[in-house]
Order: sequence, then structure tokens, then C-alpha cells
Amino acid sequence: MAPVHYPRYQATPKRPPKGGATAPLTFVLLIAAPAIVAVAALRPR
Repeated sequence: MAPVHYPRYQATPKRPPKGGATAPLTFVLLIAAPAIVAVAALRPR
């Protein structure tokens, strides 16, 4: 059997984060806020 030759490892260059990316906290608030309002509106009185 012939030896196997693998290509050289080259790490991908790290890109700086884009300025327009939405923060994870914003996603959490977008999901949680309507849920909290719905629970407050639908709770038994």
C-alpha cells in the first residue's frame, strides 16, 4: 500500500464581527416580551 499524503492544514482567517449583527439578547427579548404580555393578559382574574 502506498502512503497517504494529506494536504497541509491551513487555519481559516478570523473575520471581525459585522456591525449589523443582532445581539442574542435582542432575540431573547423579542421572544419573551410577547409571551409575558400574553400570560399577563390571559391570567385568571
